[in-house]
Amino acid sequence: MTTTDQHPHDGDASASWEHVGRAAEHFARRVARDASTFAERIQEHAGGFADDMARDWRRARREYRRGCRHASRYAAATAPDVRRVFEDIRAVLADVLDGVDELIGGMFGGGEEPGDDAWVRVVHNRDTTCAGCQRPIAAGDEGFVRRSGGRMEFRCAECETQTS
Repeated sequence: MTTTDQHPHDGDASASWEHVGRAAEHFARRVARDASTFAERIQEHAGGFADDMARDWRRARREYRRGCRHASRYAAATAPDVRRVFEDIRAVLADVLDGVDELIGGMFGGGEEPGDDAWVRVVHNRDTTCAGCQRPIAAGDEGFVRRSGGRMEFRCAECETQTS
C-alpha cells in the first residue's frame, strides 16, 4: 500500500493535519465565494431600489411642478403626503430601535441591572426630552437613563452632572 492509498488517520499525524488544513481551506474558499455572490446580489437589489426611487422622485417632482403651474390639488397635497410618509418611516424605525434596546438589555443584562435609583450613562439613540429640565435631547447626544417604575426616565448630561 502506498502513502496515497492510506487513509489520513492511519499514518502520520502531520498528514492528517494537512488533510484537515486542506478541508478548512476549501471550506473558507466556498464561504468566500458564496459571500461574494451574496454581496453581488445585494448590490444588484440596492441598485434597482435606487433606480426605482430616483424614477419615482423625478415623476413626483414633475407632477408637483405641473400641479403648481395649474394650481391643482397636487400643489397642496404632495408635500404633506411626502412628509407624512417620512414621519411614518421614522416612527417605525424608532419602534424597532426601542425593541432592539429591550431585546439586547434582556439578553445581556444577566441579572446585574442597576437599582431603580441608579442612573446609567448612555448615548441616546432617539430624540427624547429631559425629565429634569424639559429640554429636548437629540439622538446621538450623551446623557443618562434609569428604569423607574417600569418606564424609562431620561436626563441630559447637564442635569445629571448638576444633581450628582
